[in-house]
Amino acid sequence: MPFCPQCRYEYQVGLRQCPDCGAELVEELAPEEQLPPSGPLVTVYIAQDMLEANLVKSFLEESQIEAFIGYDLGSAYPVGPVEVRVAETHAEEARGLIAEFLQSGPSC
Repeated sequence: MPFCPQCRYEYQVGLRQCPDCGAELVEELAPEEQLPPSGPLVTVYIAQDMLEANLVKSFLEESQIEAFIGYDLGSAYPVGPVEVRVAETHAEEARGLIAEFLQSGPSC
């Protein structure tokens, strides 16, 4: 099975590129100590659908936190829960920002 060297997730045979971050997949992961400076990705929010996930991702990126979207690869477009992931080093800050964002409600 191929793995993403950035996200460290395992994907289905036949995929060549990570659907979350776009990195080229590899057959084996590097040991933990050789991770990129940002480290592995962790889930900080589970959205109900892709629209909500993209909204949270955009908010995090406006706050200078790089975010990625992860979902079940069983379909071309996800139906159901969608994960928003960030580097482990930014997870606590991201969760706090998301909580504030959700409490503030829509700005329209």
